[in-house]
Amino acid sequence: MVSVVVLVCAYVLIWGAWKVFDWVWWKPKRLERYFREQGIEGPSYKLIHGNLKENTVATEEAKAKPIENFSRHFIAPRVLPFLHQIVEKYGKLSLFWVGGIPRVNVMDPDLVREVLSNKFGHFTKMRPNPLSKLFISGLASYNGEKWARHRRIINPAFHQEKLKVPMILYEVLRLYPPVTFLMRYTDKPMKLGEINLPSGVLIGLPILLIHHNRDIWGEDAEEFNPERFSGGISKAAKYKSAFFPFGWGPRICIGQQFAIMEAKIALTMILQHFSFELSSTYVHAPHWSLTLQPQHGAQVVFHKL
Repeated sequence: MVSVVVLVCAYVLIWGAWKVFDWVWWKPKRLERYFREQGIEGPSYKLIHGNLKENTVATEEAKAKPIENFSRHFIAPRVLPFLHQIVEKYGKLSLFWVGGIPRVNVMDPDLVREVLSNKFGHFTKMRPNPLSKLFISGLASYNGEKWARHRRIINPAFHQEKLKVPMILYEVLRLYPPVTFLMRYTDKPMKLGEINLPSGVLIGLPILLIHHNRDIWGEDAEEFNPERFSGGISKAAKYKSAFFPFGWGPRICIGQQFAIMEAKIALTMILQHFSFELSSTYVHAPHWSLTLQPQHGAQVVFHKL
């Protein structure tokens, strides 16, 4: 009897040790080889944390250095420093590791559209952990039929026929998108373009990097030029899907029309009564914290007309 118990305990220990080994090392290294064979490179997987430590170090270093030139709109090295380094070194189709989970970064507008236009739910949003559900619940976090039902209910409240958005707001949203990247998750083996993706892979869509890409927007991609939208969004860049500050496809942000209308009204009311300029104390230090925002605030001086 004792020998049977010992054998069972030994089996459980060996099985548990193998599962841990597979989770923290064997599976990530196997996936690393799998993606490398498809030409998708990135920094090597590190035990347990993946590349999270490098990401943290790069972020802290970037936050300590504000951008000296206010007119410089190329903010990616400061807002998404680690991702920017990866794209510069490994290309626009690359990966890095969030713990033991690979995150494939996709910057091809056609592939971005394919991911965001997927109507079958195979590229899903990240599943929130139990703690997140206590604070974040609603349309943005729903999937499947639950999302479709709530979208149908809420949609009429945010719709406005023939809403015309000024070119200047489009250009601001291009250079400074409120959400700097979107994440999707494969819940089954998928094929994205020529890429084979196993289940359990993160798909990163770096909005900020795509919005600043010279191959898409031209040599003046880092400059503030509202005239690029004079012919509408479809003619502003080489790809229609290259501009997506509120997402794309069936899961595009339902409040986008309301947000833009609110910005138009606020700007109109201010300009009717005030002129304004940046304060001399303003430090140009955009950073990402849930949304893109000024790290030290935006000090603005208003002058009554």
